[in-house]
Amino acid sequence: MQIAVRPGIVAPIVVARRLSLALRTLLSVLIWALPVPAQDGVSVTGSVRETGGNALGGAKVTLVNQETQAKEETVTNEAGTFTFTQVPQGHYRVQVEARDFDSYETSIQVGTNELASLEVKLRVRTVQEEVLVRPDTSDDRLSPESNTDSMKVDETFFNGLPLEVDYLQPFIDTFTSPATQGSEGASVVVDGVDGGELDMPTSAIRALKINRNPYSAEFQHPGSARAEITTKHGHKHRYDGSLAFYARNSAFDARNAFATTNPNLNRRFVEGGFGGLLPGGKGSFFLAGQRLMNDQSAVVNSLDTVALSGPLNLNVPTPQRRDHLFTRTHWSLTEMQTLSLNYTFSDQSTQNNGVGALTLPEQGFSTGRHTHRVQLVDSVVFSPTFRNEAIFVFRNQEDRTGSPPSGPEIQVNGAFTGGPSQSFDGKERRAFDVQDTATYISGKHSVIFGATTRNDFWNVFDATNFGGTFVFSSLAEYTSVVQNHIGTPDLFQVNQGHPRVSFLAQQTSGFAEDTFRALPNLSITFGLRYDWQNTLDDRNNIAPRLALAFSPGTKKRTVVRAGAGIFYDNLPRPITGDALLLDGFRVREIDIPFPSYPDPFVGGQAAPPLPSVTRVASDARAPFLLQASVGVEEQIGRGTWLSLEYAFLHGTHLFRVRDVNAPLSSTGLRPDPNFSNLEETESTAFVRGHALTLTVRGGWGTHFKGYAQYVFSKYINDVSTNGPGVYLFPADNDDLRGEVGRADFDRRHRVNFTGIVQFPVGFRVGSILSVASGAPFDISTGVDPNGDTLARPPGVSRNTGQGPGLVQLDVRLTKLFPLKSASNGERHHSRNSLEFSVDAFNVINHTNVTSIVGVVSSPLFEEASAAGPARTLQLSAKYLF
Repeated sequence: MQIAVRPGIVAPIVVARRLSLALRTLLSVLIWALPVPAQDGVSVTGSVRETGGNALGGAKVTLVNQETQAKEETVTNEAGTFTFTQVPQGHYRVQVEARDFDSYETSIQVGTNELASLEVKLRVRTVQEEVLVRPDTSDDRLSPESNTDSMKVDETFFNGLPLEVDYLQPFIDTFTSPATQGSEGASVVVDGVDGGELDMPTSAIRALKINRNPYSAEFQHPGSARAEITTKHGHKHRYDGSLAFYARNSAFDARNAFATTNPNLNRRFVEGGFGGLLPGGKGSFFLAGQRLMNDQSAVVNSLDTVALSGPLNLNVPTPQRRDHLFTRTHWSLTEMQTLSLNYTFSDQSTQNNGVGALTLPEQGFSTGRHTHRVQLVDSVVFSPTFRNEAIFVFRNQEDRTGSPPSGPEIQVNGAFTGGPSQSFDGKERRAFDVQDTATYISGKHSVIFGATTRNDFWNVFDATNFGGTFVFSSLAEYTSVVQNHIGTPDLFQVNQGHPRVSFLAQQTSGFAEDTFRALPNLSITFGLRYDWQNTLDDRNNIAPRLALAFSPGTKKRTVVRAGAGIFYDNLPRPITGDALLLDGFRVREIDIPFPSYPDPFVGGQAAPPLPSVTRVASDARAPFLLQASVGVEEQIGRGTWLSLEYAFLHGTHLFRVRDVNAPLSSTGLRPDPNFSNLEETESTAFVRGHALTLTVRGGWGTHFKGYAQYVFSKYINDVSTNGPGVYLFPADNDDLRGEVGRADFDRRHRVNFTGIVQFPVGFRVGSILSVASGAPFDISTGVDPNGDTLARPPGVSRNTGQGPGLVQLDVRLTKLFPLKSASNGERHHSRNSLEFSVDAFNVINHTNVTSIVGVVSSPLFEEASAAGPARTLQLSAKYLF
């Protein structure tokens, strides 16, 4: 029989096949260059059927080594059968999962002889035990959620990596794209709710996904800037738990590159978790907690403030304490309805925060955060094709920073910052979220739609800079004024007034998305999203999203993906609070150019100083990113895929801060004589860039699992930030052409890798590698003529300086010791085990510079002033029961 092919699709098929051949050839060379583990062991086979006897194709089968926790996965064929080849001797756990069926688990012993085929029967499940917003389609290669450049870290993989177990944000930042992040950083989604935080014990995290479904209409930000966390729930058939202890000490660490003596470090971390069946058998529970006691130090590396020459190197204690508690209770109200209640508690505190590099010890201030979070999830299955999930979240958070300053701060550009810290603020937040999401499946269509509303009630106290700040343009000027009593500082700034304000921030969004299987080898996903916020007068934020997945062959070893979408962003909360506080009435910001020292008000003022005002432009609108990409994926082994993707990014109406009352260059006068600076947040900035990404994800049998990615990119924008939601003034407020330059995050080459290698006798090695070319830095004169920002030398644009590269290699070595249970017949006896690990962070002890002096008038110009931690070792022990 001849198959007719439409002329319109011949070219894409030919191109895809040529790309497939090229990728296979490239990978063949790489595979021949790799060491191949010995091919020994036997085959494990079986069949999966439903209780009625029909074969179940597409069921996920996982084989887990109970000693090493190494995993191998496969999927049953149309006849319902599966096979694992070359399985070494040992105790294994077999897990079988299929959509709309109860999961199955059993233990087997693999020896030298072939095993009898396993016969597995699955019972139809009327309601899911765990809360899911959508059916799992990760095994469908044409699903928009199966993109190769996505990352999934499950509990087993997670336990083998050298991570900062008390804080996962650095790991998330490593594998997300800074170019697509919103104004307040990477998006964290916890159990389906966007806008979450990492305020839970790491032992409560079951899975972490990054860049899943990049163009999903369900979420506000792109997948490359999104991390989705799924928390654990207790088992309904057993009780289990874990207890772990981690320790570090400076006696085992290398010295920081900018310290003359090794900074003190004594870090202790304890965490544990326990869960199981609730009395009555209708539900389950899970409880996790952790405590961090971190007595560390910051390294001050500035000029000597007494001799006013030569280096000043100090190690300043900066102790931290963090406590987290998480509980989850899950009930099956009926066969068709489940209810889940989560509670999270977090208490964090630090001392001597803000010290380090050019910031002197007296600048240290304390911080604290106290958080309660309650989440209620109601999941109902109305029919086999329709389900609904309603989520209610309440958060109560209190933050405090610093204390009333005892005097003014001294800021010498490019040399040091001393005097009492001017940080003194407190915030109370009470937030209530309501989210409803429904999934409907009909034939070739899988539709998901929903809406979210968020109400944040803020009570803000901000007495920052109520002690004032003297600004000196250079060390020479500071020496002349302080020692020789000649001249004046450049500027004195101080805030005065009643620093309290309360406000309500509201956000509402709705979305609908349809994934349509147009052909057996073609999947089309189209979505539409709408976002609204009450802090901006902007009502037309409609964001279409589109994703395609096409497989030119019958075996689906090659997948071509393309997508495009618009993503809107929010106005950062600090900007809203500052605009309400620093309005010239509640709080007056006073700028005095060339003041007397040390009393800026000596002799009185001929006229009251003019206030500076902070506001949001009346025509400001929500920023949006336009992202488009096309790529090809190729299966290069069982469960191993390689992808090559090109992505284009263009963002407009991005936020920036500008002094719209800066003195005119022609007259030297301010346009509005009633004010000093008018610090206005506008949506006039842009970002533009391209990225070529090569990703390999998968492994080789039970010996290795990993994820590797190389990114070649270039990004240009015209605004710089000093942290999430904090924007820096342009050097020339009337001419923004000099602001166009490399983005702060522009690193031309980036390589990220994470993987785990399983060795015999229970040994395991996990590693995380990050390599990147240098980021740019800005160059300035050190002079602030208008009291808003530093000017640049003539002809120098933003981010002209070039910083050094980054190399960070972290390694964990683990040895697992299985423990015998009281009953050898206990089904899950492998859960009883001990793990001992040694972590080495920055194992090659590379100096990763984090700050470079860009002030031309500084003696330290173009010199590094701070670096990341040197090599550190961590010892840990973990008991699983």
